[in-house]
Amino acid sequence: MQTRQIIYDDSETDELAPGTSLLHGQYIVERYLVRGGFGITYLARDSLDRRVVIKECFPNTICHRKDGQVAARLRDQSKQFDAICRHFLREARRLARLSHPHIVGVHQVFEENGTAYMALDYLDGIDLLTVIEEEPERLTPALIHDLMMQALKAVRYIHGKDILHRDISPDNFLLDWDNHLTLIDFGAAREHMTKAHRALSALLAVKDGYSPQEFYISGVGQTQASDLYALGATFYHVITGEAPPHSQDRLAAIAADAADPYLPLEGRIKGFGRTFLRMIDKALEVFPENRVQSANDWLNEIESDEPPSEDAAQSGIAEAISQLVEDTNRDLEQGRPGDARMRPASLRPIRGPMTAREMAGNRLEPGTPVDIFGNPIHDVEAWLKEQERALSEAERARCPAEAVAQQPRLPARPRFLKSLIQRIAGGSASARPRRTV
Repeated sequence: MQTRQIIYDDSETDELAPGTSLLHGQYIVERYLVRGGFGITYLARDSLDRRVVIKECFPNTICHRKDGQVAARLRDQSKQFDAICRHFLREARRLARLSHPHIVGVHQVFEENGTAYMALDYLDGIDLLTVIEEEPERLTPALIHDLMMQALKAVRYIHGKDILHRDISPDNFLLDWDNHLTLIDFGAAREHMTKAHRALSALLAVKDGYSPQEFYISGVGQTQASDLYALGATFYHVITGEAPPHSQDRLAAIAADAADPYLPLEGRIKGFGRTFLRMIDKALEVFPENRVQSANDWLNEIESDEPPSEDAAQSGIAEAISQLVEDTNRDLEQGRPGDARMRPASLRPIRGPMTAREMAGNRLEPGTPVDIFGNPIHDVEAWLKEQERALSEAERARCPAEAVAQQPRLPARPRFLKSLIQRIAGGSASARPRRTV
């Protein structure tokens, strides 16, 4: 029996260390960012002290780093690793010739440390997956409609250059603070399938939930409709908050004469045009021939569809604000802050609808001061004395030295509510998440 000789040592980490110099000092690695099945991504500085992103060809299933050099883990995997590096360089150079506002730009392509690299634009923003998980309120129907248009234009452009991306998913779209979408990570991109690429294709990463069933089978033809399936899955996740069912599970269900586990969006999701949802459902057909066949066809369909109105887009936000107010009043009634039993009647919120007499008694003249509950303060001096008295009673009921320090605070609110309130008010968030990619 022939044995495989292992030629690597696991004592080193796979990632380049901060401070590592590349291309004779033209790039200095600042920190590791993320890794996938096909490569490792770093944040770096170029010779002009500009931030760039460095993508290193590193198919971790067959390679490792030893003494700073990247090599195949096993001797009989060397040819595979060399083929992947050549593929990486070829497609990186093709990508470097692309120029589109929604596609990441390539600055340089080079070889070093036994592998290949490309230097890409640094984009200040967060990927769509992070937006879905941490800022879902940002994804209104109106914005999602606009993001879909941007994504389709990017995909139409690369397909027009005979390139398949093959790794479209929420984490490979970057959204900046002006809601500009950019398609990134072309590590798995390639030309249309040729005989020479079939063995290589089996090594490229697939993503459960986003990859169509043909990506799982070596040698099966892949077309523009394959990328469009992944794009449909991406926006299904954006809209519903979860990825669609695994395409292999869907195929197995159909083969077994069982129901497709996929739940169509059309007729189930509110706030979007029916055509918009129907085209996502069509892109997510299991069999390629049943899907929408080009990004241009998809664009033509939804361009004529009426985009969601801002009023509809804000309805969910308004409901969240209403719930916040209701929860806050409930907290106050339960004794936070202070104890409701110790609050004078003039400070307690009005409960239930007011009678005509109450409404007349509470009609405010211009300039009349009110307390935090909206109740009028007709005698400010008397009101202030009442506050001092109530505070003294509260202090005597506790340890005098800690009475003020231990005043209960309102429970923390989700951080997204600040941006919701600002959006309702027509403003914009003043603080940005610190994470950048």
